[in-house]
Amino acid sequence: MPITHAKTGTDPRVSLRYPDGSLIVRTKEIPWTPWGMPGTQFKLLHCDDASSLLVILLKVEPGTVAGVHKHFGAAHAYIVEGGFGYEHGEVFAGDYMVEAGGITHQPFTGPNGLILLGFMFGPIGGLAEDGSLAGVLDIEWHYQTAKANGAAGHIHRPSMAPAPALA
Repeated sequence: MPITHAKTGTDPRVSLRYPDGSLIVRTKEIPWTPWGMPGTQFKLLHCDDASSLLVILLKVEPGTVAGVHKHFGAAHAYIVEGGFGYEHGEVFAGDYMVEAGGITHQPFTGPNGLILLGFMFGPIGGLAEDGSLAGVLDIEWHYQTAKANGAAGHIHRPSMAPAPALA
């Protein structure tokens, strides 16, 4: 996805980065990238290594049962479409929720699937049947996976070269 370093955001198809660090991301222009569980895809919108903040759109197919996983930090979500259920109940389109850091759970989607806007403050760990850690989805995993899919051109990480200045 092209990114412009410009003073005005006149092109609705191009993401824009400003010298003050502000950013406009054209999410419709970002391709969906397969996520870490079957039946899931994501769009990486923002990541901040210093605070471990990761912002994604997450799409889950109808009838998907997620693998058991642990949130190492809190996760906030706004449900855009569909909904899901888990041990605390069900959430629906228009709902906002916070999952506490340290919880382990296994959510499932209903017949309408799910699209959520998620804010994660730390990685997610997939657990094996014996409860041991089977894999971790952290900022680096999300960034590298999105980049490999051509879906991270709008992301600037401080560990990378400085963002280009305005022309």
